[in-house]
Amino acid sequence: MDRKYIPTKKTELYRIKNAVLNQVPEQDQVVIEEALTMQVDQVGNYTILCTPSDIKSLVVGFLFAQNIIKTFDDVAAISIDKFNVQAQVKHPAQIIGKKNLLVTSSCGLCETNIEKVLNTMPVCGNTLTFSAADLGAVVKKLQTKQEIFQQTGGTHAAGIFNADGDLVSFSEDLGRHNALDKAIGSCLLKNYNTRGCGVVLSSRISFEMVTKAARAGIEMIVAVSAPSSLAICAAKKWNITLCGFVRGDNANIYTGVERVRGSSLEF
Repeated sequence: MDRKYIPTKKTELYRIKNAVLNQVPEQDQVVIEEALTMQVDQVGNYTILCTPSDIKSLVVGFLFAQNIIKTFDDVAAISIDKFNVQAQVKHPAQIIGKKNLLVTSSCGLCETNIEKVLNTMPVCGNTLTFSAADLGAVVKKLQTKQEIFQQTGGTHAAGIFNADGDLVSFSEDLGRHNALDKAIGSCLLKNYNTRGCGVVLSSRISFEMVTKAARAGIEMIVAVSAPSSLAICAAKKWNITLCGFVRGDNANIYTGVERVRGSSLEF
């Protein structure tokens, strides 16, 4: 069995400890960042700065996040040659707003009309409940799988979890948006229905991250860092439970507290 590819490389650095610079250089690992070029026939061209792993999952998740496909069945073909991707979708004529874009690994695509997105996204269902202790447990499960982060400290991670708190998909990437696209794309590749699931993130929560989750029917977002004001607004409007600063036994619940078992607002 081939050893799993870990996209890192060695680098030389100097460390400062207790405000004192060590004059002797050390070797360490950093995460690799590459430009992935994606040509979607009759739709547009994209360049994504990303961690070069799980490329097929990234491509499928990106196409889904951009509303170019609804399911993996909408993909006619994908050809991957190192960092060049050729893709075809089955109904390109139905796609509005063909694009040629550079998408960075750090910030994702900006919505051109936030109000329109807020008002047209379907509201999520009410099927998922979680105990307060489960929130910290699912973060711990995510962290134990972060192999690239453990070597470099330079990646984000995203995982889709079911009602039992089990991770059904997991991905790492230099960019938090890419990590989430990969996690959702992995579920699409397996034909796993993400509706009624939750997502756990190693990052802060932005509007774009909530939008990606909502499109996948995800009912709960659990993250170790803070949400933005617009992320909270979107989560509230789309009936998503938003949990930030989930660290050990502590958490801030910003929306949808009724999904947390033990609250007085349970379904």
